[in-house]
Amino acid sequence: MSAISTTQCEQVLLSSSDLSKASLATRILIGRLRNEVKGAPDSLGEKAAELAKFASENDYAANDLANL
Repeated sequence: MSAISTTQCEQVLLSSSDLSKASLATRILIGRLRNEVKGAPDSLGEKAAELAKFASENDYAANDLANL
């Protein structure tokens, strides 16, 4: 699985893409991060890096993000 870039993660966090086919852990994390970014837009880079790190440590999450 290729690495998911921070830019791709930013796009996921800024979108309202359907997460229904993603794993529960991925849905929970993206939901939390989206809410945090809505409350503090300047945190986007930090939250995208957190999502990218999660995907790099969990193959299922990387697959989920690749299929969004």
